[in-house]
This record gives sequence, structure tokens and C-alpha cells, in this order.
Amino acid sequence: MPVPDLQGIIQKQVKELIRLKDRVLPVKVGRAVRDSIRENFRKGGFYGAAWSPPMRIEQGFDSGPGYGTLLSGTNHLMMSTDYFPEPGRVTIQNTLVYAQIHNDGGEITVTKRMKQFFWSQYYKKGLVGGMYERGKGKKSKQKAEALSKEAEFWRNMALKKVGSTIKIPQRQFMGEHPEVDRIVREIINNELSKFAQNGINSRRSR
Repeated sequence: MPVPDLQGIIQKQVKELIRLKDRVLPVKVGRAVRDSIRENFRKGGFYGAAWSPPMRIEQGFDSGPGYGTLLSGTNHLMMSTDYFPEPGRVTIQNTLVYAQIHNDGGEITVTKRMKQFFWSQYYKKGLVGGMYERGKGKKSKQKAEALSKEAEFWRNMALKKVGSTIKIPQRQFMGEHPEVDRIVREIINNELSKFAQNGINSRRSR
């Protein structure tokens, strides 16, 4: 009766377990958590906790193309959330400089450049409001009023002094949460179960 190469079997299993820890799990966990965070953007909340609506909706002048909170035509903020795997670990990070202020909330300082942007938005919205027409040259009163409110909002923003602050509400999209723990735990358990099952099948084939 041939004697199994126990040392060889153990070394192979240890090697596979190290590969699982250093290469497989960081990628699978990172990808799953990243995808769940991006889904938060699409659903407009943090794992079920809805974000406060943006100012454009609160003020009644949502004249844009209907993007959700923290979303845009490019979805730059959402797509900048990604995972960075390393041996035995993975980091989930959003690389945009303004990501933290949205995630944590806080205050930003008004600059000259910001004031220039506010004024440009004011003139732009004021012009659109004056030119908007519906049908045969008839102005839409409802649309004009909405744009007037928006122009007024941008004017008020533009009149803020350089060095004053603007409060940004917290709209958390990433961080610690029981759902993140569940995702990580489920992937690890599944991969360990497959590892154990493959080891059993390998021993049976000998």
C-alpha cells in the first residue's frame, strides 16, 4: 500500500491557502464592496438610509436632466470609488478631493473662483428664464418662476463674501456598516468552504 506524501500535500494546501489570502480574497472582497458602494449612489442613500435631497430639488428649481443626488452626466464621484488590493488586504477609496466633504459633511470656504462660478450660473439661469417659451410663443409661467428661483439662489451664493463658509450636509456613501461586514464575511466563508472541499476531493482522488 503506497504511503501518501503528507508533506507534499500539506505544502500544496498551505501554498493554495496563501494564494487565497494574498490574491483571491483581496480582489473578490474589494470588487464586491466597491460595487455595493456604487449601488448606494444609484439608490440615493447609505445602505437604506436615504440622503437629503440636493438644494436644486429643495428649492423647487430642478431644471437639470434629472440626475439623482451626488450623480451627474459623468458620475465622476461614483466611479472614482474603487478598490486597491494588496497581499492579504484591500483598501476601498474614493480618490476625488471633494469626496470626503460629501461623505462626512462639513463646511467649505468660499473662494474668488467659486464666486465667479456662482455669478456665471446666475447670468445663465436668468437668461434662460427670460428666453424660455412654450408652444406658439407663449411663455411657461411655471418654468419661468422655477428658473427665477434658481437665478435668485445663484445670486445669493455669489453675494457671499470670500472666506465665508457653506455648509455641506453629510451624504455618506462609504464606511463601516453591518452590510459591508456581511459582504466580507460571506465571501470569506464561501472561499474557505471551496478551499476545504477542493482539499477533500483532492485527497479522495489519490
